Amino acid sequence: MYPFFETIRYKNGILENVSYHQTRINRTLRALGGNTPIQLDKIQLLHDFEKDIVYKIKCLYNLEGAYHIEKEIYHKKIIQTVSIHQAALEEYQYKYTNRTWLNDALKNAGTDEIIIVQNNMVKDGNYANLVFFNGTEWHTPLHPLLLGTHRARLIDENKIIEKNITLSDLANYTSLKYINAMMLWEESPEIEIGQLAHS
Repeated sequence: MYPFFETIRYKNGILENVSYHQTRINRTLRALGGNTPIQLDKIQLLHDFEKDIVYKIKCLYNLEGAYHIEKEIYHKKIIQTVSIHQAALEEYQYKYTNRTWLNDALKNAGTDEIIIVQNNMVKDGNYANLVFFNGTEWHTPLHPLLLGTHRARLIDENKIIEKNITLSDLANYTSLKYINAMMLWEESPEIEIGQLAHS
């Protein structure tokens, strides 16, 4: 019923980064023939929210413009182990609610997170975009599986730079971060490249 979704950070009455989420919804609807726009700034959040608590707002929607809102208190994912996952040419160009192949990849890896590689090109993590630090700059894969909203904002703010990154290029970086709509840049833990497990 709702093949697509957006996950939006909400705190103290503010839906954060809404313009970037709206852009992605519009891009999805336009590309796949959606005929009714969904306006995030018009959505009424009829829930009780506690002050200073970060909530995950999930907006599930379809191409006909119908949507459903869910909310939960956000709990940051702990990432201690990361492995390389060599993937076939599966796609996740739009934010589909069906994430079976991504979830299976993580489950089979047996680590907290993965770095998805396709045709030797570094793409994404299971639930977030990737950024890598070379001692001077933060780089993010030029062609990720999914164009993330936090990624887009950080590019616009010149905090991260798009770059083709191959599997062998990882040796040129000292650390990485996973970024998504729920974690602020400073909240995302920095993981040493030397900790990666190759699978």
